[in-house]
Amino acid sequence: MSRERFFLTKAAFFLLGPLAFTQTTVHGTVVDSQGNLPNALVYIENSGQKVTSDTDGSFVLNNVYDGSYKLVIEYKGYDSVYIPFTVTDKKEVNLGLIKFGAKFKENNLQEVVVTSVYKASQARAITMKKNSNTITEVLSADAIGKLPDRNAADAVQRMQGVSIERDMGEGRFVAVRGTPIQWTASTLNGNRMPSASGDNANRGVQMDIFPSELIQNVRLSKALTPDLDGDAIGGNVDFITKTSPNKETLAISMASGYVNMSKSPTYNTSIVYGNKITDKLKFITSAVIWERSTAIDQMRNIYNYGLKDKTASYSINQFQLRDYLANRRTLGFNLGLDYEIDSRNKLYAKGLYSQYKDGQSVRETYFNFDSKNVLLQARHADYLTDLYSMQLGGNHQVGQRMQVDWSLSKARSEFKFNSPDNLDPYERGYPMVNFIQPMTYGNLSADGRKYMAMDAPDGIGDTGKYTLPYNQQAVSADKLRLNQIILSQNRNSETDLRGQVDIKYKITNNFELKFGTKYNNKNKIVNSSLLVWMPKSSLGIPGAPVTYLNQLERENFPYKGGFMNPLGNPYNAVIIDQITNGQIDQMYNPATQNSLGLMQVSSKESNSNITSSYKGTENVWAAYLMGTWKISDQIQVLGGFRNEYNDVTFWGKKVVSDKNNKTEDIKDTKTYNVVLPMVNMKWNISSDRILRVAYTRSFARPDFNDLNPGTIVNDITNTITQGNTKLDPTFSNNFDLMFENYFGKLDLITAGVFYKDITNLIYKDQSVVDLAGRTYTFTAPKNLEGAKLFGFEFGISKRFENLPGFLKNIGFEGNYTYISSKMNMPVYENGQQTGTMTTTIPNQAKHIFNTILFYETSKLMIRIAGNYKGNYVSEIRAAAGADHYQYFDKNFTVDLSTSYSLTKKVRLFIELNNIFNEPNRYYMGTKDRVENISYSGIRGQLGFNFNF
Repeated sequence: MSRERFFLTKAAFFLLGPLAFTQTTVHGTVVDSQGNLPNALVYIENSGQKVTSDTDGSFVLNNVYDGSYKLVIEYKGYDSVYIPFTVTDKKEVNLGLIKFGAKFKENNLQEVVVTSVYKASQARAITMKKNSNTITEVLSADAIGKLPDRNAADAVQRMQGVSIERDMGEGRFVAVRGTPIQWTASTLNGNRMPSASGDNANRGVQMDIFPSELIQNVRLSKALTPDLDGDAIGGNVDFITKTSPNKETLAISMASGYVNMSKSPTYNTSIVYGNKITDKLKFITSAVIWERSTAIDQMRNIYNYGLKDKTASYSINQFQLRDYLANRRTLGFNLGLDYEIDSRNKLYAKGLYSQYKDGQSVRETYFNFDSKNVLLQARHADYLTDLYSMQLGGNHQVGQRMQVDWSLSKARSEFKFNSPDNLDPYERGYPMVNFIQPMTYGNLSADGRKYMAMDAPDGIGDTGKYTLPYNQQAVSADKLRLNQIILSQNRNSETDLRGQVDIKYKITNNFELKFGTKYNNKNKIVNSSLLVWMPKSSLGIPGAPVTYLNQLERENFPYKGGFMNPLGNPYNAVIIDQITNGQIDQMYNPATQNSLGLMQVSSKESNSNITSSYKGTENVWAAYLMGTWKISDQIQVLGGFRNEYNDVTFWGKKVVSDKNNKTEDIKDTKTYNVVLPMVNMKWNISSDRILRVAYTRSFARPDFNDLNPGTIVNDITNTITQGNTKLDPTFSNNFDLMFENYFGKLDLITAGVFYKDITNLIYKDQSVVDLAGRTYTFTAPKNLEGAKLFGFEFGISKRFENLPGFLKNIGFEGNYTYISSKMNMPVYENGQQTGTMTTTIPNQAKHIFNTILFYETSKLMIRIAGNYKGNYVSEIRAAAGADHYQYFDKNFTVDLSTSYSLTKKVRLFIELNNIFNEPNRYYMGTKDRVENISYSGIRGQLGFNFNF
């Protein structure tokens, strides 16, 4: 491993030195009133040489000989810029800053073309899309700021084909074209971000850790090119952080708001400052803090789908009521430095740090119908997630035809439970306290089980849109006996070290060759333990004390806006006051444990804990070769291949004997090589009509948790997860066809189809098991032979500027994606496979659409946005059958934002999220069989933006 790092470091720094011979180049930087303009089309009139500006707006034209020329720069939404210039004695021409928004004609400045702030941001996105060589969607920072999207996931849900998964109403994971989240690569400045989270679940990055204020723009690549990482079947979402400005820039935003569900305020402040230190050195820095208190009300049914009796498999084992309160804080810092050695050699450094603190307080009531008791659980903890990224790189023009880019980077993400405060920091976790009371239940079927009425053998059961427990005795603090205290400890981290070199060589004006190599070393460490204490009285020890809930410090149940208020508050009679967070923390004081007669029954050395911790290393060596061939002024082909060699090693433990607690170390290694051919064609039918065709091959690596050689027991979520070190990666052959029609100044229609032929698909099979008197969901990953996915998408962006009066300020943006998939799942009967059945790919929504209706003048902007995600299979339970699969129900959220420019530098804004309080809803088999309903409420804020 050290050899590779040494080689990459040495190669990169060797390329730093500028070459000594003279070259004839024309260069400059394209900007507008909002900052640098990426992907501007730059060319010399009546010449075949064309380039596009870089992410910082800079461009270089080579092989320009002595003479007089006219430079043309095109950007959607602006009149073209024409700049006459002269080359003499092969001297380099520096055109400096070329400001769009004004046009140059015979050396005279004309009037500003675009005045609206949002038009400028829309112009950026459309121009980057149009000038791209591949099927791409783009979102600019200004567009993000026009909607109430406070984190990266909320921001990108507006893009065509993108959907998100939420946590307490906030976006968390990103998926493209309805595919599973782990099939989408989320990258930061071109590199995958490391992932660390409370469930260690997948390679998908929790985007709620990443504030949207740090983003310059977002580029979604739906069809990959060989110079991009190949593990992105759904697509690659690249978050590009803010770049250094060419003049002093200061922007401040301050806002305060209110969350209806938690009846509490929110605070949001951000600052961006950038400037030139010298003519060669410039910088940008930004910081953001977002404090809010959010909440959800949730009800959940746990069905007995693991039972062999078909009728009983529809019965309800457990009914849960949960109230979540979360005090959340997001911090973000970004620093960028750019140093121009000379016009051909540039160095840059980028650094980012983000911290996400989620202080959860949860009160739960579990009605256990089969075991005839009721269990109260009170828990609270700080979820703490840190992410940092450092990158050093350079761009070097070598001669007239070659460019060399290199970068070295390190990124790390770490997660931990960080409570209670009275424990040593390395001993903290997630504290939980359980109380239990015997209970009898009514409204049961003749077999003594709890059903929905439609499933009951005699029709006796629950009807309507929610479940009721029908407990025959009151849930009472003087009968709820202390049963267990638990401390779930979880620290996990992921660290990436990368080195990359990319070389472009322009063989002719019509053919460019690009090749490069990349090395990535990833280290994953998971330390997980579940510590359990029980009263000695529950263990049959004579004379031990018995503790009831009414003997401990309690507080009012956190009703806030009313528990499950949208359903009419049906559970007020069965929820009671529970213990305080301070009382929970005291349970982990040895003196308190002694006075309550508690005995530890599970320690870090217990078998179940030893097998829950593991570490893994993944080394990836990648190389690629690609060429861009301009066949004519209308047709361009980009093709090549990427090769990635993967070496994965995991270390863990397994239990050899339960009787003497004997374990042994496990080491599993898996190596595989993938070859990924890719071809993208772009046909400019006319100046404003483009047809794109692509074939690409991509893959998805197994999640780290799926490769864990041990078994993880999680008492917070009541899940048991078993790994499978023999999993193969998933592969996909992707075919794309996209048509784009640009009209008007900023109007666009797109339509396309896509098809994916998938092999070795990984799915997670679920079953139900009972362990130590508790019901757990058991999950294990497996490979399937294959799957097919087909879809089409349509998008439109239109401003009605030709309408009279105020109507000319109205605009509309909309996009729709349809996805259909199928795969063959095994069918089991009495534990034996009897055949297969056809179903959809898990977590694949069939329908996704986004709509934005806006009204905009030079001062006023009003935007209302809707985001729809259709239902999909979220969990496969192969042994139970398709009628027991878990589905996510369709979801439609509406957001509203408005702003008004008080002066040229001050803007007032108002933002509202989820204005109709749309819930997240899951069901088993059919929509009438509810599994989970969660309400997160409405939130909003009012604030000011200052731009200097």
